[in-house]
Amino acid sequence: MMLKELALWPQKITAGLEGAQDFMTQYGTRIPKNIKKIAFVGMGGSGIAGRIIKTFLDKKADIITQTIDTNELPANIGTDTIVCVTSYSGDTWETLDVLRELAHRFIPTIVLTHGGGAALLAETKNIPLWITPESVTPRSALGNFLGFWLGVLDKLGIIEGEKIAHIFRDHALTFIPQFEQGESYFKDFLSTVQHADFFHLWGIRDVNDAMVYRAQTQFNENSKVQSVLAVFPELNHNLINGFEQYTTNPCILFYTTEFLTAHISKAVDATSEILKERGVLLYKPPVLGNTLEGQLFNTILWSDYASYYLGKIRGVDIEAVKVITKLKEALKAKGIK
Repeated sequence: MMLKELALWPQKITAGLEGAQDFMTQYGTRIPKNIKKIAFVGMGGSGIAGRIIKTFLDKKADIITQTIDTNELPANIGTDTIVCVTSYSGDTWETLDVLRELAHRFIPTIVLTHGGGAALLAETKNIPLWITPESVTPRSALGNFLGFWLGVLDKLGIIEGEKIAHIFRDHALTFIPQFEQGESYFKDFLSTVQHADFFHLWGIRDVNDAMVYRAQTQFNENSKVQSVLAVFPELNHNLINGFEQYTTNPCILFYTTEFLTAHISKAVDATSEILKERGVLLYKPPVLGNTLEGQLFNTILWSDYASYYLGKIRGVDIEAVKVITKLKEALKAKGIK
C-alpha cells in the first residue's frame, strides 16, 4: 500500500493546489494582507511541510518565518503574524495546545487537517479550515500539505508557490518510474546500509536540511532505523571529532546539491575526504534535477523510495509505527490528550 502512495506524489501535489484555490475562494477575504511574519505549526510528518516551505521563504528579505514544533506558543507570535497549523489527525496534543492559545489570543490562523480535535476547534472558534484528503499514513500526506500551503501563499502574493509545486510535481513524474525499478535501482545504497541499525543523515544549513529532516523521519518510520539528522557546516566544529575512534564503522548519508556556495562545496569535499580516510561508510544520494527546487525535492522523493526498499529488505512492517502508538497510549494514560 505504501508503494502505491509514493506513486501518487504528483496527484497529491495537484490536489493540494486545487484545495488552496477552493480555500482562497471561500476564505480569501478573511486572510490578512501585507503579511510580514509567518509561523508554521506542526509535529512529525505534519510539521515537515512548514520546514520545507520556510527554506524558500527565508530567501525573501521582507518575510520573517519560523516553525513551532512544541506545545507552547512563542511570545513573539502576535496579531501581525499569520499562523499555518497542520495536523493530519487533528489530535496531536502539542498542536492542539498551540491552537487553543492562538484562538485565545485572536491571532490570524489557518488550519489544515483531516479531522479530529483541530477541525472541531477551528469550527467552534470560526477559524479558516481546510480538510485535507485521506492518506494511508500521515507521512504520506506531505504532497497534499505542500501543494496546499504553496498554493495559499502564492494566492496571497508571498511566494511563487505554484511554480515551486509544479517543479516538484514534474520532478516526481520524471523520476518515479526510475525509482519504481525497485531494489535494483537502489542496490548501491542498500548494500551500504542494509546491516546498519543506526546511521547519520547530513544536510546543509538553509539549503536542504529541512528536506533531509524529512528523509530522517522516513528512515525512522518506513525502515525502522535509528537515523539522526546533523547539519553542515556546524557539525564540523564538534560532531566530526566523534569519528576519531569507534568499534563499528559509522554510516553517513551526506545529501548535497549542485547549487552550493564555493566555500561550502570545498568544505563538503574536504570533509568527505577525511571521513573516507577514516573508514567511514559514506554514501552520497544522487543529485537529480536541473534546478535547485528539483534537486531539493529529489532529496525527499529519493529518500521516500530508498526508505521503503530498505524497510522491505529489513523485513519490517513499513506502515506501522508501533512504538509511537504505544507512546500515545502511555501519554493518554497520564492525561495528555
